[in-house]
Amino acid sequence: MANREKRYGASRGDGRTAIPLADYHQSKDSTKDLPQTMAERIPVTNTPNIFSYKSYVFARKPELIQRFVKATKADVGGVGGHVVAAEEVKASITRFVLENNGYQGEPIFSSLMVTHTGDDVAVTGIMSERVPMEVVDELMWDALMLGADKASELGLYGPGQDLIADSFTGNLKGAGPASVVLPLPVRPENPSQTVLVSFADKTEPMAFNYYATGAYLLPRFNTGLIVAASKMKWGYLFEVVDLDTRAQAVEAGVHPRDQKALDGKMEELAKGLRERVITLRAPEDLYDIEGLTRSSRYVVARIWTRDEHGEKVQLGYVVSAERLHNIKSKKGFTYGGKDDPVLVAFAQGDWPAPGEISSPWAACPMVAGDCRGSHHLHILPVPINWQTSYWSGPIISCIALSVNINTGRIGAISDQFALGTPWDWVRQRASELAVQFRTAHGIKQPATLHEDELEYQEGWKERRDRLEAKFEVKAPQVWDGSGRKAKPGVRV
Repeated sequence: MANREKRYGASRGDGRTAIPLADYHQSKDSTKDLPQTMAERIPVTNTPNIFSYKSYVFARKPELIQRFVKATKADVGGVGGHVVAAEEVKASITRFVLENNGYQGEPIFSSLMVTHTGDDVAVTGIMSERVPMEVVDELMWDALMLGADKASELGLYGPGQDLIADSFTGNLKGAGPASVVLPLPVRPENPSQTVLVSFADKTEPMAFNYYATGAYLLPRFNTGLIVAASKMKWGYLFEVVDLDTRAQAVEAGVHPRDQKALDGKMEELAKGLRERVITLRAPEDLYDIEGLTRSSRYVVARIWTRDEHGEKVQLGYVVSAERLHNIKSKKGFTYGGKDDPVLVAFAQGDWPAPGEISSPWAACPMVAGDCRGSHHLHILPVPINWQTSYWSGPIISCIALSVNINTGRIGAISDQFALGTPWDWVRQRASELAVQFRTAHGIKQPATLHEDELEYQEGWKERRDRLEAKFEVKAPQVWDGSGRKAKPGVRV
């Protein structure tokens, strides 16, 4: 980090002077000079603090430019069994981003927040088209690396676990962190835009298929598909990505246990960060969408609105559709853990409402991941800034942001899985189902994943190879009618 010339940071004369915290408006101070409308408050969520760069937030005539929502998340080290992120790690990452939040005299993020879901730390902010994406990615990479250093100093579990790349090469894609970008609409009128952000821990991108095939495809989760007068009535276009370059390599003829050949073919398939993608129509291709998205291999990575002719109009749903075991590191194409995805989506208007998007989780579906990344288990919808639970099981958080698209300010946040809501009942039910399922099946399938999907599996490979060497090939034993063993080759 020290040997690389940085393009981000404050531009104040000849130095890289840190941007003072006083240059930011903090949401925690929003009502300190106003009358208090409640004498007491019952906390229902660990609401994140929003930092907004003052000169942009309070500009009277903000320039109308293209802005983006960018969310980046990674496990840089967890507390006691990798179930929660340390506050000191989060604070260190936050300070680094705020102090270096500059590019050519302008803020990189006009508004941002730092959260955690389980032991994954996330930075979510609003940026403009004036900042090159590689500059933002560099800032994020260095901030997360700093967080990993702090985790190492504190003796936390797995410092830098998701920072798979050997060094920053100009792009976060293929480097380990989950990172997505969604362009905000550009319009002078109606500057309000609801943005839903969802983070998952101890599971994989396929888990987010429940969002896509629920709220954007099935009227039982979203009545707007039937009754809305917006573009929703035309349905959506789904871009489904094939995430598994290992499976692609096997299908190309490589033996699944020839690791050297697998690595070579996977590297060839991953050149240029290319995607193998198919575009399907909702609802016309319902069977095809449901059929593909039933497995971990295929993920709905992007969703677009359509016009009356079925053509793409606006992108409004993006998922960090990557498999970390497809990323090459010094150890080859190996990684011990699931992929902990991020989702950013628009809500309301031409899109489902936040409650419609989150509704599929009320059914307590099962996802791959859980402890050791090697199980199926019911996902637990948790409030933001929460920790994992049973066996360090799979969890998901979901928040809705009110964003002023003209100023780039995150105005307020609502937690879609907050305490004191019906989601408490869902959590209770999911917990009961998880305990019943996991303890009933233990190491056996379907509680555990197929052998190809097991993580941290070196111990199983050694055990399997040792036992396979002891198998013997014997002729079948045949008995005659009197209970005596017949001679080989004699028919009875």
